[in-house]
Amino acid sequence: MTVTRKDIDLAVKIGKVTFKNPFYVSSGPTSKSVEQLVKAEALGWAGASIKLTFDPAPYINLPPRYGYFTEPRFLSFSAETRLDVGEGIQLVKDARKQCRSDFVVLANISYAGDAGIEGWVNMAKRFEDVGSDIIELNMCCPNMSFNVEVSGTERQGAHRTGASLGEDADATAFITAKVREAVSIPIQVKITPEGGRIAQVSKAAYDAGADAVSSVANRLGVPPIDLDEPTRSVYHLQEQPSMSCMSGPWIKPLALRDVYEIRRHVGPEPVITGTGGMVTVSDVIEMFMCGADLVAFCTGILLEGYELLPPLLRDLEAYMTRHGYRTPRDMRDIIVNAVTPATELTIHEGVARKIEPNLAGPCVVACPAHVPAHAYVQFVARGEFRTAYEQIISKNPLQNVCGCVCSHPCETDCVRGALDEPIRIRDIKRFVLEKAKAEGWQPEGVSAKPRKEKVAVVGSGPAGLSCAYDLARAGYKVTVFERSDELGGMLRWAVPRFRLSESVLEEGIDQVKALGVTFRTGVEFGKDVTIDGLTADGYDAVFLGLGAQNGSTLGIEPDGATGCVTALDFLRDVYAGANAVKGKRVAVIGGGFTAVDSARTAVRLGAKEVFILYRRTRDEMPAVSEEVDEAEEEGVQVMYLVTPKGIVAGGGKVKALQMVNHVLGEKDASDRRRPVEVAETEFTLKVDVVVSALGQEVDIDARCAGVHLSKRHTIVADEKTGATSVEGVYAGGDAVTGANNLISAIAAGKRAAVSIDRRLAGDDATLEYEPEWVATKEEVVLKRAGSLPRQKRVPLALADPDERKKDFNTYTSTMTEEEAVAEAARCLNCGCGIACGQCYRVCMSLAIADENGRYEIDEEKCHACGMCFQRCPNLNIEMVRTEE
Repeated sequence: MTVTRKDIDLAVKIGKVTFKNPFYVSSGPTSKSVEQLVKAEALGWAGASIKLTFDPAPYINLPPRYGYFTEPRFLSFSAETRLDVGEGIQLVKDARKQCRSDFVVLANISYAGDAGIEGWVNMAKRFEDVGSDIIELNMCCPNMSFNVEVSGTERQGAHRTGASLGEDADATAFITAKVREAVSIPIQVKITPEGGRIAQVSKAAYDAGADAVSSVANRLGVPPIDLDEPTRSVYHLQEQPSMSCMSGPWIKPLALRDVYEIRRHVGPEPVITGTGGMVTVSDVIEMFMCGADLVAFCTGILLEGYELLPPLLRDLEAYMTRHGYRTPRDMRDIIVNAVTPATELTIHEGVARKIEPNLAGPCVVACPAHVPAHAYVQFVARGEFRTAYEQIISKNPLQNVCGCVCSHPCETDCVRGALDEPIRIRDIKRFVLEKAKAEGWQPEGVSAKPRKEKVAVVGSGPAGLSCAYDLARAGYKVTVFERSDELGGMLRWAVPRFRLSESVLEEGIDQVKALGVTFRTGVEFGKDVTIDGLTADGYDAVFLGLGAQNGSTLGIEPDGATGCVTALDFLRDVYAGANAVKGKRVAVIGGGFTAVDSARTAVRLGAKEVFILYRRTRDEMPAVSEEVDEAEEEGVQVMYLVTPKGIVAGGGKVKALQMVNHVLGEKDASDRRRPVEVAETEFTLKVDVVVSALGQEVDIDARCAGVHLSKRHTIVADEKTGATSVEGVYAGGDAVTGANNLISAIAAGKRAAVSIDRRLAGDDATLEYEPEWVATKEEVVLKRAGSLPRQKRVPLALADPDERKKDFNTYTSTMTEEEAVAEAARCLNCGCGIACGQCYRVCMSLAIADENGRYEIDEEKCHACGMCFQRCPNLNIEMVRTEE
């Protein structure tokens, strides 16, 4: 049946009284004044049950004190102010004058005087006389005499009231019957769940003449305790601890049970009002399906305001049109007849299974070497520093170098950045490694059995060192050939010392030496040693980690003028202490790491003005943002969307650059917008030194040896060369990809080591390729982060720019332990595996095992209870039915 909004009828009747919709304001602090009732009516509520009216004045009549506790989301109050008969009658009179006739007014009453049943009858008749639409007999409130009983004190009132009275089916029925005889308007009895017989008491009320009953989910309980001052009240402006009425979303399952039990016990005809724990339209629909005709709100209004109703009405109508319901009655009782006793349930055989076996935090996926950043950050947050160290060094020997100069793509993809700022992953790593050095922690030695095969590694840069390290750990005899007299490749001379101290580099190299790797310096590939020579010496495989050590020139006239130099030559001369080109006004062309390093080096050499000239915008710069910031702090001026067209020289020396402005056009093959020259925007920039940082080239064509490119699971011959392929020769890093970043070169060396191991050892290979990691979905992480407050990154202590630019000393301090833990604690714990382990911890059948930091489910042991499925924060476990 197709239902439109015009077809929907939300009206509900109690006796002859019609509610225009099923939503009304429950008796409580939300219905104690006519102003509140007028506001409720204006926002669409169908009616209101006025604040509980007592006769005589109740013995608990104190201003309420509220507490709202976000975990597990409950509201509580310790005391309550109620109305006396005169106040209640006046409120009904005012409501009848100021509210429309279709706004239903319920008089919520309770009698506790010496007149007994006559007192109840007299109150009911007086409220009928002043215009009440419905009499609501209060047999529910736990914060009346029941409060005093449970608090361990003799009752101070002569008569049982509220929940104390409502536990007694006979007393409830007697009062209901006598009031039914006395008034002609409908009667609703508000029943307590205290005592556990709400259905039986409700049946007695119906049999006695009640037109409706209303459940009340509130429970009397002990509120949270201040553990530092246990006997102090948790409420503001209240001294002692006290029993309290507890309500809020946590109570909804109990409220649904109450309504379900009543409906199951009394059948389909009687009218039932459901209350308790409702905030969303889903809550309301569930209440209907469990048997409610009407729904009353109090706590929901306290938390969200009377404005809660309009979206509830809109969403309810939308749901009804989608499902073909014309009235709330059409969906009522769906659950009542479907609930099945535990003895008759159908349980299907099945297992828990990971949906994506290679799920990882975006930080891990973004890292070319897949260093387990999520894991070590989480362990730092927990204070487990040794475990964090083991996670860091599990990947390669140059993590201390990465802690200083890595471009940290992990931070670029950090989900925390979508909330405020990404985690300082690199600086946390640096803290852990510095702590490890202070504590004397060392990586594990060689674990594999020694092998007879020998492997040659050409180049001691990051790719070569990474390859040598992993092969040595796999048991191979490894020799590294380096043409320089010093090890480290471009890490040694192309990265300025103010970013990477020599001592840190030496520590990384020493870790490789500690595994027994042999180093031969002063040996140049292609000259002193060749592929054929290496194979003749008995090497079973060769890895070429040659790097890209030649800088690209500008390609504009006169390119060879004095003062025009490539960035690599410039940095190499500075490191060697040679006569590096110096100038007062220096221009660096490019936007990468080398460009920024060159500019900051020029500042330290005494240049008065240094410019970085970049043809795109700041957002497209390959250099890390904070390093650009630090360069600007030191006085470097960055000019964007400009390109040099020529060099103005005089006497063979650079005098100026002819420049032109650009705009960004369509994207190019690298997915970056292409710079487009703007006509007639030429200008001249006076400089006396021009440093070209436009890229790097391989100085020896590694392809001449028929190099195999190391890729995942396969070894692919280079199709660009016509030379005969030499079996067992591999290449990686900048020599293959062109100038890239440190961590990419490390990753290339690791992949090559796996390829070599698999070729030489076959089935006995111990090294493994990294799996195809899949990043946790950002929206899943942010959803479970909820309303987490914004929190900036822990600031780093840097030397003053005016001081640090005077020399080449490092200027960044390592985080303190407190800073590192605080920063790590900001991590949203996105990843799957050892740093999460929620599934592992909750599996009572012990079917989940730790497999090298990844958790695997043993389906033979799995009982399919579903706890891992329920608790997986990344929604990465499914329950699979296996009986078919």
